This record gives sequence, structure tokens and C-alpha cells, in this order.
Amino acid sequence: MKKLYNIPFLAICISLLTASCMNDFDAPDTSSDNYTADSIALPTTTISSLRSKYASVISASNYEPISSDVIIEGVVTGNDLSGNIYQQVYIQELEGDSVVRTDKGGISVGIKGYGALYALFPVGQKLRINLKGLYIGGYGALAKIGQPYINTNGALRMGPMSAPYTKTNIMKVGTPNPNWVKAKNITSLDVLPANIDNITPMLVCLNNCEIEDAGGPYAVTEYEENSETYSVEHTINMADKGKLTLYTSTSAQFAGDTIPEGKLKVYGILSRYSQSYQLQLRSKDDVIELNK
Repeated sequence: MKKLYNIPFLAICISLLTASCMNDFDAPDTSSDNYTADSIALPTTTISSLRSKYASVISASNYEPISSDVIIEGVVTGNDLSGNIYQQVYIQELEGDSVVRTDKGGISVGIKGYGALYALFPVGQKLRINLKGLYIGGYGALAKIGQPYINTNGALRMGPMSAPYTKTNIMKVGTPNPNWVKAKNITSLDVLPANIDNITPMLVCLNNCEIEDAGGPYAVTEYEENSETYSVEHTINMADKGKLTLYTSTSAQFAGDTIPEGKLKVYGILSRYSQSYQLQLRSKDDVIELNK
């Protein structure tokens, strides 16, 4: 098992939260939704076009404000259901009116101030987002919508938007539709370095793979004094002999659960940090044992 000492993650926690626990915020009561916009105009552009326009800003892990009504639409493919994804939901644009596109990467929508984004933005929920007053940029070169924050070194970095912006800038379109959500089946040819911009972030599936360190936990579950370990990496051995990094937060609800042995089908959000691929499970249900 490989530990990852994740200083950028530490910076986010210190700068954005006044307390050390990531569940300090109350879960929103969604029985009557007072947390999203009532009306936003029709989309003016697509996620892929937006990313293309700001490609240099994203790749440089920089950010740029949006001062006009730039409106995108996408379907939620990943959220913070299990705590492994933190302060963000992932959306991908629809291909026509059928399923999400799997030929172009989606975008991360960073939101702080809620302890349960999944209650507001479940997988399959279509969102319309007006970027006016927000920022587009990159965190570790991953395309992201949010706002800049000051890290522990005093530098501005791309981070999540404050909670009140969900009321003015994000509208839920209809009810969640699981039929819109589709995972791209990937092989080692998909995760070549040259393809990283096209395929991240995206919901993907790895068939007939195995996870190294099977039989052990996904991540440590208790912090050691003065420890800077906030996530753990494992290697996924793909069916065609390729390898991919499985990235698990120590705050994930399933961190202490045992990694299944044998052949698996694994779903997750294919993300990145700089030029390295990272697969994030949305919950432990994303790992399916094929031997059973």
C-alpha cells in the first residue's frame, strides 16, 4: 500500500474550513429546495466548447473570472456520496438527449459549505449553470468551476465556490434520470498521456481488472499525530496489462473496508493531478466482484 502525502489537499482544508472535520456543515434539507436557482436561461455554450476556449488557463492551473452570462448544462456523474469526492460534483454534457458524452471530458463543479452535496445534486441530475460571477480554471490541470482561494503559502489557487452561489448560479433541470448516465469502458490505450485532456474528468469502467494490495484496506482510517497522509494510492492492474492509480481519501466512509480479491469490475471518476491519472470511487458499490 502506498501512502500519498497530499499537501494541496491539506491547503484546501485549512484555507476553506475553520474546523478540521469535513462534515462540520449540516446536510441541506431538500424536501423543499431553497438551495438552487428557480430559473436560468437556456445554455449559451457546451462544456467541451468552454474547456476549449479556456484550455491554456486550465492546463496552467490558473483561473479566469466570467463576467457575462455564460451558461452550460450537464448531468451529474459523481458526487460526495461516500466522502471520497470532496466539495465537488462532476458533470458531463449530454450527447443529443440520450446519454452523457464519453468522447470528451466533463468538468468539476466545486462547492463548499454543504456537508452532503449528493442530497442536492444526485447522480443523474441535469444541472444548468450560469458562470457569471464565478471562475473557470484548473486545479492540478483538471477543468474546474469555482472561485480562487488563498493557500497556506499565500498563493491564490482554484477552489470551490461558496454555498450561496448555488442559489443564484445553479438550476436543477427536471428530476434525476439514471438513463442519462453512462460509463466509458476503458483500456490502457485510453489512459495514454496524450489523451488526458480528452478523458478527464469522466465516469469510466474497468472490466476484469485486479487491485494490488487486495485483502487490505482502501486507506488508513485514523490520523497519526503530525501526519500529512490524507489519501492512499493503490495500483489497478487492467485486463490488458495496463496500470492505473486508484486514489482513496482517508475520509472516505469505506476507507477501512477490505479491497476485494480476484477479478473485478470497477467504476469511478477518472480524474487527474497534473499529468497523472487518478481513479476515484464514488462509493464502495463501484467495485463489483466478478467471482461471486
